Amino acid sequence: MRSNLLAFSVVASLGLVQVAHAAEGMWVPQQLPEIAGPLQKAGLKLSPEQLANLTGDPMGAVVALGGCTASFVSPQGLVVTNHHCAYGAIQLNSTAQKNLIKDGFNAPKRSDELSAGPNARVFVLDQITD
Repeated sequence: MRSNLLAFSVVASLGLVQVAHAAEGMWVPQQLPEIAGPLQKAGLKLSPEQLANLTGDPMGAVVALGGCTASFVSPQGLVVTNHHCAYGAIQLNSTAQKNLIKDGFNAPKRSDELSAGPNARVFVLDQITD
């Protein structure tokens, strides 16, 4: 009896696998052209082929920054990221008199920019091989 129930469960599960299709998920960029229709129906304005090209715009400008992602916003290498990703650099450059968390910071000139610290690294994709 128990083995029959197990066999029925396995067969039923296999049957459901064929009809179950997730409408959400994570895809590698190369898969995006395959699902172009649903993406465009959901509001994607870029061509999926453009997103699949990892060395073109905008994907070639995605960088890794200490476990977070960032994007280039200038030809000189300035990157933009989320506040929590730069928190360590903000904390490093803050003092009791100059609280960057509370007061914020803007560098009017490149020479006014602050270092993210000696251990800060930005990783940039420069090649993909199969």
